[in-house]
Amino acid sequence: MNKHAISRTGWWIAGLLEKHSFTDRAPYWNNYRLIKAEDWRTAFIKATAMGETNARAGNDAFSGHQEFIGVSDLLPIYDELEDGAEVLWQELEAIEDGDGVPLRVFSESYFEDMYKDQEGEQDVASDGQPLPCSVTTADSTAPADAH
Repeated sequence: MNKHAISRTGWWIAGLLEKHSFTDRAPYWNNYRLIKAEDWRTAFIKATAMGETNARAGNDAFSGHQEFIGVSDLLPIYDELEDGAEVLWQELEAIEDGDGVPLRVFSESYFEDMYKDQEGEQDVASDGQPLPCSVTTADSTAPADAH
């Protein structure tokens, strides 16, 4: 049996690829969902049903047609779900151009810009307490065109 055919925890992460029409945002979305299943086949069947149901129900964030394309990823979660648990992994090959690194990485300031509150309210933790200030350091890992 393939080493990835079962999940020790009974949890899987499934990528559900959707296409949206009539939107000013990216037309394709890959949404990752947690699936509880004993084996890959059950996880795949549940993920497919979930994707089809979500497409029929639509999404209030988009005006237009939503289409489920298919399951793009199906990976077992090996660690129990807790802080720091590994839930998603990829096996990657080096790319030929550039520095060979196959994925972009981003600095803290990139994520700060992406997640900052648009209404100017202070960010708070799940317990309602203000998040501590973080130290921003010079970081050249984010490409200039990162968005």
